[in-house]
Amino acid sequence: MNTHPTRPIARLGEERPYRKGYRLAPDLRAEIAAAHRTRPLLTMSCAALDVVVAVSVSVACGWLLAAVSVWVALPLVVLGCLVVARQLRALENLTHEASHYNWARHQRRWNDALGWLLAGLPTGGRLSDYRESHLRHHGRFGTSQDPDRRRYAELDLEGMRRSSAGAFAASVLGRAVRYQIGWLREVRSDLSVTTAALLWSVVVVAVPTGLFAGPFAAVLAEGFWIVSAFVVLPVLRLVAEADEHIYSDCDTVFEATISNIGLVQRLLVHPHADGYHTVHHLWPGIPHHALRRTHLVLMSRDPEYARRIRIRRGVLDTPRAAGATPTR
Repeated sequence: MNTHPTRPIARLGEERPYRKGYRLAPDLRAEIAAAHRTRPLLTMSCAALDVVVAVSVSVACGWLLAAVSVWVALPLVVLGCLVVARQLRALENLTHEASHYNWARHQRRWNDALGWLLAGLPTGGRLSDYRESHLRHHGRFGTSQDPDRRRYAELDLEGMRRSSAGAFAASVLGRAVRYQIGWLREVRSDLSVTTAALLWSVVVVAVPTGLFAGPFAAVLAEGFWIVSAFVVLPVLRLVAEADEHIYSDCDTVFEATISNIGLVQRLLVHPHADGYHTVHHLWPGIPHHALRRTHLVLMSRDPEYARRIRIRRGVLDTPRAAGATPTR
């Protein structure tokens, strides 16, 4: 658990964004430049697979709840909620990719159209508003104009207790409602956005379930989707966001950014390589499919990066410099 008090945010006239705090070795410049190449078909396929898995699990859980006793179905349904929320979190990360034009950098209209249709619409996100908010996070990092820094201060995200699974769960749940309200306000989500996402879910979840298993199963499948999207997903997003930075004990982007690369983080909390967050903040134009490879190249060929990068390998871990002795 971080014990440093959060620094007060300076008045606007005094503020300067955190400096990067890292300089790339000249012999790696060509590889970093090459890593910026986008692969639209791969990213579209990732989004389509995320949607197919989420919809399939929702249809199956709707049928299961209608076909058997709720007590028999409950363990599988709880697991199914987590799977669907994880897939929606993956789609949110691909919306994040679209905000940086990492779907198709040289076809920006296609980037935005595909990013919204395949990732933003299912998760209730308006790409233009998310982009405006997120680019402030990068451009004004660490200042009062950084929306992530504001949420860290308002919710004391650095103070979340990681001494045990129970303490961490209590810290997350105690902040979840306030976090979701602040998130919706920041990305300017409104009734039209929510309505579009709900209509999308009715078309792709409730209607197929109704055709396959009847109207009662369709209602249950839609309710299952709503719980996954509006209850479980925000919790996963909160955990992910609280993992990413520590603002209070440093003044550079490199030192304030945490890479969360443990197995649980990569599979559940930070899908599509979102956990390789240090690389992302150094070069936001490197797309998701090249982040892990870039991190590994830097770890093997840049001793300064390998020594200084702050890594968390478990959800409850205290982040540490890669060259430091492991601690919990």
